[in-house]
Amino acid sequence: MDKRIERTNTKLKYGFFTLLKTTALKKITVLDLCKESKINRTTFYKYYIDVDDYVNKLEDILLEDLKSEIYDINRNYLISYISKILEIIKNTKDIYPILLGKNGDKYFLRKILYLVYSESLGEWNRLLKKATKEDLDSIYKFIVDGSIGLIETWIANGCKGEPNNIALFINKLCMSGLSSFI
Repeated sequence: MDKRIERTNTKLKYGFFTLLKTTALKKITVLDLCKESKINRTTFYKYYIDVDDYVNKLEDILLEDLKSEIYDINRNYLISYISKILEIIKNTKDIYPILLGKNGDKYFLRKILYLVYSESLGEWNRLLKKATKEDLDSIYKFIVDGSIGLIETWIANGCKGEPNNIALFINKLCMSGLSSFI
């Protein structure tokens, strides 16, 4: 990639996360972002339509990075994925906790947790003999929604607590519900 484009992206990313610490995502304007990033609006518009377009492209890059991190996991257990995702969130305090925090994108965590949808359903289909495909889909949605609430609280509290302990707690709650399908 061209060094100038790299430098512009670095400035935008830094400026975006600086703004997001204090400003709700929907209130960030192109002018605000360019001013904070110290780039010209013409440069911004050369690559992005608006702030939403920038955020979508940034999230796509972050999701791809996460995918490469979590696909090293040997087992297709949702708990393993959640634990790894929480570990990454905790270790990148300048990115994920801000983007997933009170000013960030409320739907991004759902996108993250759906990265492993197919793998999780495949494993559950093998283990949960009494569950239909519709049951498995509903179970996944239920677990994701509950996990989002717990993870958002964990992030709001400064990611206190070990990621594995949070993941084990989520797993404990899930397994009690899943046991009726075994």
